[in-house]
Amino acid sequence: MKYAIFSDVHANLHALNRVLDDIASHNPDKVVCLGDLVGYGAFPNPVVDKVRDACDIVIAGNHDHAAVGLTDVSFFNEFAHRAVMWTRDQLTTDNIKWLQSQPLVKVDGEVQFVHASPVEPARWYYIFSKDDAQVAMQAALAGTVFVGHTHVPFDYMTRNGRIINVGSAGQPRDGDPRAAWTLFDSESGERQLKRVEYDVHAAKDAIIIEGLPPFLAERLLVGR
Repeated sequence: MKYAIFSDVHANLHALNRVLDDIASHNPDKVVCLGDLVGYGAFPNPVVDKVRDACDIVIAGNHDHAAVGLTDVSFFNEFAHRAVMWTRDQLTTDNIKWLQSQPLVKVDGEVQFVHASPVEPARWYYIFSKDDAQVAMQAALAGTVFVGHTHVPFDYMTRNGRIINVGSAGQPRDGDPRAAWTLFDSESGERQLKRVEYDVHAAKDAIIIEGLPPFLAERLLVGR
């Protein structure tokens, strides 16, 4: 099975369009989104609409849950909080109901998909190190687990299996502003991290036009 997997679009339509075009050129068997479709960016409804149409599997992320009232936003920083409250006002009723209905975890054959961590997925734990990965894999439901959430790609082998972060399509934080996604062959175990150029300045300008915090726009330029 050949999977195309992306995460953390964060309402960045310019990045998503380029990622989906690149994915289509590789003709995967299944397309998977690991959540955080919304938050930060200027195009929540168009992004949700495209993901609904393009993906075979969609996992709920913490910003998705925050935008539709399913998780506490009191711990969000000032910029994230402003963005999520703006997003709540923008989302259509149909997209709200759809986001509310997406699962926190999905197992497909020998592969598990989750936004943050296999450990209590609704607690949104971060995986920043190999030690974190080892703890996470102790709760895994499959030998290979794909996550997003930190916006930083990694590939860790642990005693319990393999955990892979696919990076961020819409707001990378590894110093590379290009959109990220992952191509994975479940038969060979080969993982390819893909990076795609997109119109970062257009995405930045759209955030500012909508009156969202300029910080959320400027960070796109540096991938941080």
